[in-house]
Amino acid sequence: MERTQGPRRDVVANRARIVEAATTMLRECGLNVDMRAIAKEAGVGVGTLYRHFPTRQDLVHEVTGTDLAGLATSGLPPDQPAIDALRAFFTTALMPLVRNRAAVDLLANAEPSGADLQRCLAHLTGVGHDAVERSRTDHTLADDITATDIAYQFLGLVRILQLLPHPDTADIEHYVELALRALRRCS
Repeated sequence: MERTQGPRRDVVANRARIVEAATTMLRECGLNVDMRAIAKEAGVGVGTLYRHFPTRQDLVHEVTGTDLAGLATSGLPPDQPAIDALRAFFTTALMPLVRNRAAVDLLANAEPSGADLQRCLAHLTGVGHDAVERSRTDHTLADDITATDIAYQFLGLVRILQLLPHPDTADIEHYVELALRALRRCS
């Protein structure tokens, strides 16, 4: 009777320690963390780290993937005027990024042609389109606001998060309100 063997326990344990160390270090310090420092924190050699994650990008995606996936599936809350729905969306989408400097760095520093940024921009533009459509009936956004404007406002907020040394909820709320002023219909 043949038995299929999975990975050895030590291999699984090493990978888990690498992910745990990388999660902590990348989230706290951003993308500039040295791979040797992550290996040392995990208690493994650099070669072991690279066996599990052949490139830095592989490791970064492992750590940032959850927050970016959450952003990619989020949308406007229903039954709210466009401006209020954008406030809720911006705030809710930015809160997990406060605890993930690597995800912020990834979004703020991405090459404009990068696949991750393009997927993010496409999703944010879709959210912007929903807000613009909603504003056609509630008239809470300025008439000249486009879906792309809304997407770039969000990315601008991500850049602000990157620049703040220790952003918190009050910072997010403050900068979201400033961004919304640019989108709001003048009375």
